[in-house]
Amino acid sequence: MEIEQLFKTLKIVVILALIIGVIGAVFYLVYGFSLLWQATAASIITGFLMVMVFIFLALAVYLWLKLMLMKRELGKCRRELMAMSRKSVQHNENNE
Repeated sequence: MEIEQLFKTLKIVVILALIIGVIGAVFYLVYGFSLLWQATAASIITGFLMVMVFIFLALAVYLWLKLMLMKRELGKCRRELMAMSRKSVQHNENNE
């Protein structure tokens, strides 16, 4: 339950970050077109590169958080497996 809530919160944060990034990119492009119309090609390329940087940064943060959550879940599974293994060994020893 806790993991599901964390993933929902993470998705909301990523979506909000992407929306803010897209709005910032649009404002940057409008600013570039209005002030530097001679350098339209350069401003478009720069704008798209900045958008790509924000997208990859958001993706890196999302994947890092997902990795951390998976490691935590893996640790829980390992503890459960070790506990089940100990119970199985004790049960086998008692039956002998």
